[in-house]
Amino acid sequence: MKLDVVFSGVGGQGVVVLSDIYCEAAMLEGFDVAKAEIHGMAQRGGSIVAFARIGNKVESPLIETGKADAVVGFEILETARALPMLKKNGTVIVNMKLIQPSCLPSGVKPKTKDQLISLLKAKALVHEVDGMGIAEKLGNMLVVNTVLLGALSALPEIPLKVESFQQAIAGRLKEKYINLNLKAFQLGRESVLKS
Repeated sequence: MKLDVVFSGVGGQGVVVLSDIYCEAAMLEGFDVAKAEIHGMAQRGGSIVAFARIGNKVESPLIETGKADAVVGFEILETARALPMLKKNGTVIVNMKLIQPSCLPSGVKPKTKDQLISLLKAKALVHEVDGMGIAEKLGNMLVVNTVLLGALSALPEIPLKVESFQQAIAGRLKEKYINLNLKAFQLGRESVLKS
């Protein structure tokens, strides 16, 4: 058994925290885990990508282009950028937030949300998640990453128990934020199970 997931977003969105919790949940179930991150200009709001590989035996943390089973995108444009990592018939979970690039070459128009979603749907099974809307309903915009973790946990190819995710969340976050994040996780999970 082997499962490769790419987490993609921009600095400050909680990409690293989310990938850590995912890996912790896998370790709680006895899986071998390897993880790597590419930060680039993340501290300045630039791209950040985390690779997480789980299985019976994992040799390397890096995922080859075209081999990821799933991509979890914290933002639409970064999700589209990570699309080449996905295998044929792979799955994408995308937060429906679009952050347009701050600078583009002269005469180049940025792609619209609809254009980018069409691009994703042409290449993968896509689960659109309103992470911002769910977080807003819960009263804390910082739980978008936990919403996405819940969405990931609902995919049929993810072999981990809900309880392992919940335990990993409780072990990683400050006590005063655990219940809020567990609610966000459950709502993210339901958003995929209902679709």
